[in-house]
Amino acid sequence: MSVLEFNNSNNVHYSWLQRFAGNIIRYGCTSRLQHIAIVMDGNRRFARDLKLERARGHTLGADKLFDVCQWCHDLGIKELSVYAFSLENLKRSQDEIDTLMNIARLKLNEIVKSLDKIHEQQICIRVIGNLDLLPDDIQQSSYRLMKETDHYKNFVLNVCLYYTSRNEITSIIKNLAQACEKDLIHIDDIDDDLIIESLIVSTSQTGHLPDIFLRTSGELRLSDFMLLQCRFSMWIFADVYWPAFSVWHLYWVILQFEMKSKTLTDIQKQCKNILQQGKTTDEKRNERIHTYLNWLEQQRIERLKL
Repeated sequence: MSVLEFNNSNNVHYSWLQRFAGNIIRYGCTSRLQHIAIVMDGNRRFARDLKLERARGHTLGADKLFDVCQWCHDLGIKELSVYAFSLENLKRSQDEIDTLMNIARLKLNEIVKSLDKIHEQQICIRVIGNLDLLPDDIQQSSYRLMKETDHYKNFVLNVCLYYTSRNEITSIIKNLAQACEKDLIHIDDIDDDLIIESLIVSTSQTGHLPDIFLRTSGELRLSDFMLLQCRFSMWIFADVYWPAFSVWHLYWVILQFEMKSKTLTDIQKQCKNILQQGKTTDEKRNERIHTYLNWLEQQRIERLKL
């Protein structure tokens, strides 16, 4: 059964060679890739090169996302995080912003109409960012999807709208300050581990930070996307526009990770060992952090209820 299959608009059909290669990658790779974060870049340039309307490029990019969800699911990848709309995009023309919001509205409504399939396949959909800036109807669709799918863990899709890493870090600092005021934690309890645990992606059902940071279009920029979450990720910059991204490109990305995963894991362990030096086990501190994280999760749940 297809993941995120809406009105039969994104049925994925593999050639025998693609299926053969996919099976080799899924069952032959030892790295056990779990989570990919993607900056979906190049929609406008793709449309320009093909002499299409700019809006058509964005629509094709949105359709490509659902294909990639299917490919990831079929390869055993449990979580996908995508940069759909940055706060920096507010600098674009109002016409283009309206186009992007209309596409988001359309795709979210398609997902809402297919909630039966979402429930059947136990897919978790989360919209991350400064959601208060979204139009009211998109906010409502986003919160409904999150509320109804929040407990699923078969596949997790994180869609970042009105998001930047700086804004996310600012929200974390405010949450930590509020928790200190409420005496849930002490200021000395705050360290890099607690900050990472406070990130919403860290609290997903998989609890797995991105293994790969992928940006399409050949641009060598991070664009303020999940900077903390991806600090130990493998960064890959693919020289292909997002709407032209194919399953073969995804296979190539996974093979790149397979070849480098041991080195990345070793570096991650070394960094963690350095950061853990001097830290002592404090049961009372652990209790306070546990209380704080539960409070943080409850805040998120209460917002979904509203």
